Amino acid sequence: MRLRRIPTTETFVEPWKNGLGSTDILAEARIPGAPTQGWDGLVWRIARTRIPTPLAFSDLSGYDRHQVVIDGDGLYLDSADGTIDLSRAFVPVQYSGDLKLDSRLANGPVGVLNFMLARQLAEGRMAVVHERDTVTLGHGRHLLVATNGPVTLTVDGAPHALADGETLDIDLSDAPPAVTGSQPTAGARIAIRSGLAVLCSVHRRPTAT
Repeated sequence: MRLRRIPTTETFVEPWKNGLGSTDILAEARIPGAPTQGWDGLVWRIARTRIPTPLAFSDLSGYDRHQVVIDGDGLYLDSADGTIDLSRAFVPVQYSGDLKLDSRLANGPVGVLNFMLARQLAEGRMAVVHERDTVTLGHGRHLLVATNGPVTLTVDGAPHALADGETLDIDLSDAPPAVTGSQPTAGARIAIRSGLAVLCSVHRRPTAT
């Protein structure tokens, strides 16, 4: 297991793909040799974004998106296939980046945490973990983001602390993957002592380099 705290000083700002705003990049992974910014060679990305007004979302074809409202009264994403409901804060939603989406705000600006994964290279999940929650992590890479103030926690009993906006990178890529039909192999156990955080878990596909 490899642990690394990602401080807010490593956060950088990048324009939205459609140029209508900007986002704070908290953590990401790229194919070796790919450009250091932009979408070329991006495997996954965690970003924090403010949505101040109703607007069109970027076309992220080829990516799976996970999103959760962390500030404000929520929003709705409209497409030709229907509406994605993000009206409840701290309830993650997953959808395809291939969808053409326009946002509607429930009641004013919102803040969201985005988790995007290149579909052919990785898969993942997003979950909100609250005070007194305990989670067992298995094979993969897990990033715990303090989205709404400081967080204290333990990892296999060892204490850790995150300031608002910081991320704890828990890399269990070397842990044995679970065998189909069996119980997951435990790689680490996290317990939230105080605060609230968003957990993003990444599993690279065998074809990913």
